Amino acid sequence: MKIEVLSELSYLVRFPGDKTCLPDSAKLGIAAQLIREAFDERWVEVVPVFADLLVTLSAQAFIDMGDPELIIAECLKKMERQNEVLVKPRLIEVPACYDKEFAEDLPEIAQKGGISITEAVRLHSDQTYNVYAMGFCAGYAYMGDVPDPLRQPRRSSPRTKIPVGSIAVADFMTCVYPLLMPGGWHIIGRCPIPFFNPKDQENPTLLRAGDQVRFSPIDKDEFYQLKTKWQK
Repeated sequence: MKIEVLSELSYLVRFPGDKTCLPDSAKLGIAAQLIREAFDERWVEVVPVFADLLVTLSAQAFIDMGDPELIIAECLKKMERQNEVLVKPRLIEVPACYDKEFAEDLPEIAQKGGISITEAVRLHSDQTYNVYAMGFCAGYAYMGDVPDPLRQPRRSSPRTKIPVGSIAVADFMTCVYPLLMPGGWHIIGRCPIPFFNPKDQENPTLLRAGDQVRFSPIDKDEFYQLKTKWQK
């Protein structure tokens, strides 16, 4: 692991790993918790992003705590000494409708992967995904890893409007579009529950980095029932 100083108040902790071999998300979770505890959560923001942790301190933490780089380094040593996981990721069950009405790219994904549509749905919904990062827009979670037969590069021609709740895949990642927006990922289903709720000021997003997610298949009738329920 390597600590990079970005500014007096910002540090980047780089874990061994890259796009093809990401570090254990549990380790990132342990390190994030230890750093928050060391600085007091009021004075620090820790953001896990794939193989890195971005640590941003308030000026108060910098004044009160001493050398932040040494404190972060000690937290990383403590993480390595842990014999059991201190942070158990939240497991979020997400309803997913793979009906052809919502899954316009699913036949092509299945065909290119050499599998049936039924098998493609099973593979996508059997997997437990790690939320590696939040970004692009509010509520947008980058989740992985997608099973090999479902992996395809992004579309050569992005769509200008992706419906809210669309479930998509690209390369080794899957996502749920939280807003009506353009996008170039392959659409394979739709989720009826919101991933971003601006009215909830405390927890406006369904997911956060470090969570784990499983997609639970539902039929079209269940989709509309849940959608109506959440719209009330």
